[in-house]
Amino acid sequence: MDDGSTIEAMPGSDEPITIVYGPELASYSFSEDHPLQASRYVLTMSLLSSLGWLEHPGLTFETPRFASLSELLTVHSYAYVQAVQTGQAIARGDRPPVDLQIFGLGTSDDPLFPNIHDAAALYTGATLQAMTAVLEERAVHAYSPAGGQHHAHRSQASGFCVYNDCAAAIAAAIAAGRRVAYIDFDAHHGDGVQDAFYDDPRALTISIHESGQYLFPGTGDVAETGEGDGLGTCLNIPLPAFAGDEAVLEAFERVIEPAVRAYAPDIILTQTGVDAHHGDPLTHLTATLQLFPRLASRLHDLAHECASGRWVIVGGGGYDPADVTPRAWTAFIGTVLGRNIENVVLPEEWLQASRLAEGDPPPVLLWDPGPRYTPLETVDFHSVLEEAERTALAAVLARYGD
Repeated sequence: MDDGSTIEAMPGSDEPITIVYGPELASYSFSEDHPLQASRYVLTMSLLSSLGWLEHPGLTFETPRFASLSELLTVHSYAYVQAVQTGQAIARGDRPPVDLQIFGLGTSDDPLFPNIHDAAALYTGATLQAMTAVLEERAVHAYSPAGGQHHAHRSQASGFCVYNDCAAAIAAAIAAGRRVAYIDFDAHHGDGVQDAFYDDPRALTISIHESGQYLFPGTGDVAETGEGDGLGTCLNIPLPAFAGDEAVLEAFERVIEPAVRAYAPDIILTQTGVDAHHGDPLTHLTATLQLFPRLASRLHDLAHECASGRWVIVGGGGYDPADVTPRAWTAFIGTVLGRNIENVVLPEEWLQASRLAEGDPPPVLLWDPGPRYTPLETVDFHSVLEEAERTALAAVLARYGD
């Protein structure tokens, strides 16, 4: 458990930071025309490198490893892992086809591909490795850019996610005697992580997302607050479409911060999906690029205030893979590294790489004209925040508040 000490640090100081990354993580690729593209984090890492932002005195790189079977079984059933391995053998032509759709495999969202088990075990191992770096105090913060596959369930693939690396990392922290606050900023509800710990008080799961009335997976209502021993350790903020930056930042201040403070976790794990951006082709929250570095700064402060700085950062959604997503993640991680992200001119070599990947980036990192359309009516997100305060936050405070 937390020893009560607080690490005083500003973003970009000499605090040790670990990044778990290697080009082999790009093997998680369903197809060239699938919405989920590995170029998202490949271009993020190349942009961070081209800008010179990875030349940080406390930064170390670790090569990703595969998650072991025992690690996968902390959050997935043995039958499901066998099904994923079977799917890989089918995709490689090593065994005749069988219908695996009962496991969510072989669907349009999660089609089989030749490395489906190995690649998913690798990104899961990378996130476990990031968590281990923090648990073993090799790092205060750790980043797994290929992680954030939050929709996978115990026995089913879902929403482009085969193994749930977020849940596996939380399970590893719990096994080490730590309590975790999981904060999910993806536009889609973090249903797989919520379900994994819905009755477990050792994990506080928070998801701020576009309401399931409008968006997959259709879950994440304010009334979902946990059950059994986990009652009061689940918090959802389902925002209406077109809510924008203001709604997310106000929700952070009014709901997320007080919940995390009351829970007093040992470690914070953040899923940093950037598909809330107005240019994302799958969602409708209309955030701008400026939101993501602002969240990074607030999360850094919260981690040091509540968890002695211990913070694991993973990727997530973002379906403009060659332009918006890598720029948003670069701005987020650049903020964590203490870089000045304003008026940053993008290197020509990176612009060319983005264009080769069918991107159309502007010359400046945070350039963002905002949504090209205006909702016909004013979006009422305050009623959602009030309901979250009245129900889900109240449940957390009733259990953990002073």
